[in-house]
Amino acid sequence: MSEYKKICRRCLISDMGEEAYREMIGGHIDIIKAADRSSDELYNKRLEVCRECEKLNAGTCLSCGCYVEIRAAMKRSGCPAKKW
Repeated sequence: MSEYKKICRRCLISDMGEEAYREMIGGHIDIIKAADRSSDELYNKRLEVCRECEKLNAGTCLSCGCYVEIRAAMKRSGCPAKKW
């Protein structure tokens, strides 16, 4: 398998920069209602799985196109590849 990482042409994450990316993701997570947000423990467990997944690309899931950090933060969300 190639080590090449595709760049999202729609959002151009690679051009955004790390700090701007973190602010954007954090802003989206912050607006999730507390009752709908996963616990910190669950959120971190989900991200551990995503970090090891071959479908992870520049913070997005190649299976569905979501930002994995936002999906992991939503309590009733699930992995499209059924890994969590």
